Amino acid sequence: MVRRTGKGHRGTIALLVVLLSLLFGAVPASAGDDAPQSAPVIRDWIVALRPATGGAADALRAAVGDAALSPVPHVPGAYVARFAGATAASDGVARLLAHPAVQYVEPDLRLSYAWVPNDPLLPQQGWAHTVGLPAAWSLTTGSPATVVAVVDSGVHAAHPDLAGKVLDGFNFLSNTGDVTDDVGHGTAVAAIVAARGNDGVGIAGAAMDVRILPVKVGDGSGAPVSAIAAGIRYAVDRGASVINLSLGADSESATLHQQIQYAYSRNVPVIAAAGNDPNRASFPASYQEPISVGAASPDGTAVAEFSSRLSRVDLTAPGVAVLSASWEEGSGDIWQPVYGTSFAAPIVAGTVALMRSVNPALPIEAIRAALTGTARQTYPAGTLGGGAGLLDAGAAVRQALLPALARTWQAADQPVAALAAQRTWLWGPAAFAVGAEPYVETPHGERLVAYFDKARMEITDPHGDSTSPWYVTTGLLATELISGRLQVGHAAFEQRAPANIPVAGDPDDATGPRYATFAGLLRTPPLPAGAVITQTVDQAGHLGADARLASYGVTAADYIPETGHRVANVFADYLRSEGLVLRDGQYRRGPLFDPPYYATGYPITEAYWTQAKVAGQVRDVLVQCFERRCLTYTPSNPAGWQVEMGNVGRHYYQWRTGSLPPAGAAPENPVRLASGPQ
Repeated sequence: MVRRTGKGHRGTIALLVVLLSLLFGAVPASAGDDAPQSAPVIRDWIVALRPATGGAADALRAAVGDAALSPVPHVPGAYVARFAGATAASDGVARLLAHPAVQYVEPDLRLSYAWVPNDPLLPQQGWAHTVGLPAAWSLTTGSPATVVAVVDSGVHAAHPDLAGKVLDGFNFLSNTGDVTDDVGHGTAVAAIVAARGNDGVGIAGAAMDVRILPVKVGDGSGAPVSAIAAGIRYAVDRGASVINLSLGADSESATLHQQIQYAYSRNVPVIAAAGNDPNRASFPASYQEPISVGAASPDGTAVAEFSSRLSRVDLTAPGVAVLSASWEEGSGDIWQPVYGTSFAAPIVAGTVALMRSVNPALPIEAIRAALTGTARQTYPAGTLGGGAGLLDAGAAVRQALLPALARTWQAADQPVAALAAQRTWLWGPAAFAVGAEPYVETPHGERLVAYFDKARMEITDPHGDSTSPWYVTTGLLATELISGRLQVGHAAFEQRAPANIPVAGDPDDATGPRYATFAGLLRTPPLPAGAVITQTVDQAGHLGADARLASYGVTAADYIPETGHRVANVFADYLRSEGLVLRDGQYRRGPLFDPPYYATGYPITEAYWTQAKVAGQVRDVLVQCFERRCLTYTPSNPAGWQVEMGNVGRHYYQWRTGSLPPAGAAPENPVRLASGPQ
């Protein structure tokens, strides 16, 4: 017989879940409107001084002009600058960023509660906050197409927190379809995984929108190996996305191991509880194939006293006072705290279900690597029974989405990174920031974004068709920088000042055009087809002409009726160009842009020559802004680098956050995940 790894039921817990995320004021506007919509302007900005810059506050007062500057109480070196309006704020922030004493500048945004379900017992679900589930829920709460098999004592399907979520299963003790839970253990496990959320009832499960496949293999006396083995096989063959095993014994079983290997061979992850005896190893958790989960304290800062120190453990989740739904004879439907690695495992199983909801084919070892690689080291490294650390559900779900970003990056930029192609980057060498940003048309108000030097990638619908070329999109960054309309929804905008950031050339170029320069040029009529481009623009937006520039032979080519502009021939040729790309794991020759305007959008300005400082020297540079990026043509550059994507990703990050982007790749898992074809 195999014992369940849960412990007895005890009292209640009361940990308030406080969930904060940045609030960006979304103001509805028609997608086709040209005039900026009224919206709150960010006038208050936090200015942080570099350490050991005594006396710099007086210099700052000169930099901010008429703005009110006041220190932040109890925060040394921090001030709040309040500007009179959008223009003053834009100019003042630019001056502050250039000030040698300033470490960073950021908007003094008001914080708001992130999306949370309205279940009345959620404030008592400290375990959800401890493992960062709200950050995962902002991206996904799971998909009904994702099924978690609970191989356990059965499930009380009529419980108010599970009603309508439990599929027809099987009872391997009686060989019937009666999966009634006469113990309550399996019901508590199932509720931790998938209790229905945001319904005003009880608790919210880790993956509140997935479904449960009940597989009854045990009763009050335990569960025989033969039933568990049959239950695992049944769950795999029924199409389970994840299997939870909150049971174990201190002896091995070849029969059980074979069926776990069967699940592994079919890419069905098995999540196993590590066991409740600190002095014994538990199986199946100690086999190599399952993802083994130990129990942590309610706040995740220690391994629970009872959790096995001898089992193989991948990571931990709270296993003490885990509030869940359950059922007891004589009491009926209840909610109460439960204890044991039995109830740590389904927290991880629910997180894996979230990962599988956004990436159904994610390999088991990629899931394990994501879980352990993002686990937080909240107790000393090397703690027996602690594995890689405490589950971070939000980070793990983000990891599950990264392969889609990586595939988009790899097509054009993997050959460049591998030195197989000599040309400019389409995106950049790696993402320098990965996280969530508010967006109206998402399941719960946020979408995953990744910033590269030359763009930003976005996944707005994580449950969409990941094979579609539009599953990963790139925002209208150049449009936003030029217009000052920060987009927070399909037709929702926050009005800011146009970006006072150089479009082309070096970041410290003092003379070239800014994004704000082009705000007054969006309606300039197109040149005639084939006209040689000699028109110029300066930083103030004044247009001119220089006959000398005709020698470069750049002409007005394709007319784009959607925006009423012509594309310069050097840019049109670039967007239609072919080269070495990575497709389906193989290098081959193909189009760099498919479809042609996927990465840039349509042109929103004409092409203009300007003088910009490039690599420290003032040079002739042709600039044309498209919806998503601004392209540059520098004739003095070597072949392969004459046409380039501007660094709009870095520029937009600076404009949106008020902080200069980091110089290197993101510390949390750059999106450059592959080294070449397999």
